[in-house]
Amino acid sequence: MTAQRVSCKPAPSAAIADDVAADLVQLLLRGVPVNFAAGISSAAVTAWILRGVDPPRALLAWLAAYCALYMIRIATWLRARAPGVVQQAPQQWLRRTRLSVLAVGLAWAILPALLFPPDPMHALAVALIASAVCGAGMAIYSADWVSALLFVMPTVVAATWHLLLAAQTLPPGLSLLYLLYTAFLLHATRRTHAQFQHIALHRAQASAQLSRDPLTGLGNRLELDARLQQALARARRQGTEVALGYIDLDDFKPVNDSLGHAAGDTLLRQLAARWRDELRSNELIARLGGDEFVLLVEDLDPARAEAQLDAVVERLQRALHSDFQIAGSSARVGMTIGVARYPLDGSEADMLMRHADAAMYHGKKHKGRHGGWWPARPPSLPLGGSVATGESFPAGIMSP
Repeated sequence: MTAQRVSCKPAPSAAIADDVAADLVQLLLRGVPVNFAAGISSAAVTAWILRGVDPPRALLAWLAAYCALYMIRIATWLRARAPGVVQQAPQQWLRRTRLSVLAVGLAWAILPALLFPPDPMHALAVALIASAVCGAGMAIYSADWVSALLFVMPTVVAATWHLLLAAQTLPPGLSLLYLLYTAFLLHATRRTHAQFQHIALHRAQASAQLSRDPLTGLGNRLELDARLQQALARARRQGTEVALGYIDLDDFKPVNDSLGHAAGDTLLRQLAARWRDELRSNELIARLGGDEFVLLVEDLDPARAEAQLDAVVERLQRALHSDFQIAGSSARVGMTIGVARYPLDGSEADMLMRHADAAMYHGKKHKGRHGGWWPARPPSLPLGGSVATGESFPAGIMSP
């Protein structure tokens, strides 16, 4: 496991920016099959229209190059359809998607070079074709003005250059009019992009609030389910393992009974802050409610999974070594964790959760008989990767 250590969860603004980027990627790629059919048809009609003014071989070569470049978009679209792929690295996928749009724009920009030296007929034909292509591109990529710019600018520059070379026989303001038309389309696209960003930002903020536990700021069941499904899909593709740990705090009830529920809430917030400092980028702790939490560890190496899990649990237990300062008193709690592993204990999220829960309760029952990782198996579970630790630190309420 090569995950990098992080001191805390990503800043909310960064997480929201990633959600917006993921939405934008999905929107840009959603219409790729239809755009591909329309683009190929337009390129074929263009080649047929210009067949009398240029050598057919050059136009056929251009059409083949256009199809080849568009295959980059098809490949990007197919790769992005895998569950959770875009969400893993949305900013990278956004850059990749924009580059695929640029590739298609460059294909149309090649066309004026085939009609050289230009004459008025060639120049007007290219200008009309470029205007239609740019208008369609602006409509298709209006949600992202950067993509629209990358698609349009190569064609605009090439078509304008073509018009300028034939300017002696064309109206002198034709090139300027063409540029003004393109600038107007870009301005309209920028406004549409701003509206999309506004809507996507509000959606991402609402989604972030829904996926957070309001008391501790940790993830809730909604975020756990989403991350677990993504982790399982990636593990199936890459042959890695996923671990799911069910955590229950030991001796948390005396804190509530002696100091009140407000003190218990304070302890949970302090514990959540400590655990966040121990998390790595491939780990998540979600609060299910009360003093029950779930640990998710992604991308485990099957050959070293138990050693990696041992290190993770040691970090979580380390957060419990020192007392919690609550309402002028000190309190200490322990933890019991049961762990289930994909694929050893099941292939589905529900099965892993049930096995981890059962392992945790079995560890609670037998925690006085062992410490650290427990090599035995709860009798109700099949042989596999579930393990439980019932190690508990001295717990209770202590006066300062």
